[in-house]
Amino acid sequence: MRRKHEVVNGHKISVWENKNVIDKYTVVYLDEVDKDLNVPYIGMSEHPFHPQGFGQNGEMKIYNVQYKGRGGCFDKRIKFADLPEDCKKAVMQDLT
Repeated sequence: MRRKHEVVNGHKISVWENKNVIDKYTVVYLDEVDKDLNVPYIGMSEHPFHPQGFGQNGEMKIYNVQYKGRGGCFDKRIKFADLPEDCKKAVMQDLT
């Protein structure tokens, strides 16, 4: 499977945006794919550190890391630079 990614702080990531959901932004960490084809990710609202915001780490199957209509679960791929500042901060905390 061909995966598009970018490198941030030396790590391969894939950044996604969804509409009308609490975890509008999802960043998938592509450095580690386990034997069951799971990859770690973080799902976030625009303000993941705010008491009414959302930020949660988890795992998903690697084949979900693609666009809807192709077996995936995301609306569109975006660049890391396009994430809100708090989301960038949460990702950088994960990558250090």
